[in-house]
Amino acid sequence: MAGVISKAIHILDLLLPQGTEKEMSVTEISRELDMPIQSVHRILASLVEHGFVSQNVKTRKYKLGLSIMKYGFLMWDSLMLRTVARPFMEELSHKTKETVYLATRENAEGVYIDSVDSPQILKISEPIGLKLPLFIGASNRVIMAYLPRRTREILLDDTDWSQVPSLKPLTRAYIEEELERIKERGYAVTEGEATEGTTGIGAPIFSYDNMVIGSLNVAGPTLRFSPDKIEGMGMLVKRYAERISNELGYRFKLQR
Repeated sequence: MAGVISKAIHILDLLLPQGTEKEMSVTEISRELDMPIQSVHRILASLVEHGFVSQNVKTRKYKLGLSIMKYGFLMWDSLMLRTVARPFMEELSHKTKETVYLATRENAEGVYIDSVDSPQILKISEPIGLKLPLFIGASNRVIMAYLPRRTREILLDDTDWSQVPSLKPLTRAYIEEELERIKERGYAVTEGEATEGTTGIGAPIFSYDNMVIGSLNVAGPTLRFSPDKIEGMGMLVKRYAERISNELGYRFKLQR
């Protein structure tokens, strides 16, 4: 398998444009890489199936496909996320007087990648790099809510619910109901799941192609989060998350 992957990478490298779009035939690729034509055919068929390579129907030659561009833009969004979000985080922390976190997804977990501390003495201060399953905590659960349905199902199927690292008991049925509620109002609210006595409010951040790539989260001691305040703050966090999304190129209304 490793050899096939290595050969596929060599083919993709060979098809990289050099000033202008580059197209090559199977024979040319085979000769350039000293690879059997049958192997080139087989690998190209798989790359075409997944969109990494496309074939010109007239010339029968191959070039890089749109999937390469998609993943390139997603990587750019991830690199830009912290830079773009930082001034909005500082402004949001100033308005709410609470700690503001920026989170992103890493496989089945959510991870904090930046934060702005609350100016108050009593505050929440979680370490950057903290990872938890995507269904624990507002910053993570709101990301999970906007993932494709099939992706959510796989993540839930792979969870051992007897070993969930939450301070509150969580079940699959509860999480599924919560994910639907999050999509209805556009933000998530959790209390005391990752840290005792804390409340978190998270809203999704989207990339240019309508994919959720992270979340903006306000967190603080539960005693400062009354029901009325939670609703108003939820709308505020959602508004700031939308502004970050717009800066990243997102131009569609959030799903309700």
